[in-house]
Amino acid sequence: MTLQTSLNCWKHHARWVLQTLANFQQGEQTELLAALQKIGNSQMDLYLGELTPALIDHQVLTQLQQRGIETEAEYAAWLASNDHYQLLTLSDSSAWVLRWGDGMDQRVHLHPARYSPLSVRVRAPVLRSAYALLLWQHWHGGDLHNISLVNQVRTTWLQLSPIAKLPPNDGLSGLLARLQPLNVPYLRQPTSPNLDL
Repeated sequence: MTLQTSLNCWKHHARWVLQTLANFQQGEQTELLAALQKIGNSQMDLYLGELTPALIDHQVLTQLQQRGIETEAEYAAWLASNDHYQLLTLSDSSAWVLRWGDGMDQRVHLHPARYSPLSVRVRAPVLRSAYALLLWQHWHGGDLHNISLVNQVRTTWLQLSPIAKLPPNDGLSGLLARLQPLNVPYLRQPTSPNLDL
């Protein structure tokens, strides 16, 4: 069987998520919340680079082929030789962890390596908050560093506890500062806020 990759883009690929959020229509909060559940509840590494999921897939599979790894058995043996994971570096210097995937057709499970170039380590509630806030701003405008707006989105959309402050360049503020420049091509004109969340 030909090897295939598995990458949870909601957890690990910022530009893919931002482009996906740009296609959400107002009133699709239910779909957003279902998608954000795929992020889980742990810490993770979020790739901020420009390689698309398709290019990541291609480069990983090409490197495996160059190593003579083309079957599940060969892939399993390669992982077992290094404590059941391996690292690959892609063309933009980003580092990726390869593990055994649970999907029957997607055995090459990928995620960015911890503290890899072009990645940032984040907690799941912070990531969900950032994505929800960016979508809110996309639909309605507003200052994402306004604590009242942040808590409105966190409590109403995400059922998360309110936060007391937004330290600059830390936590949620720091993540928004990294994501907002990536989001610019996808922004549209805001509409009037729909307060009936």
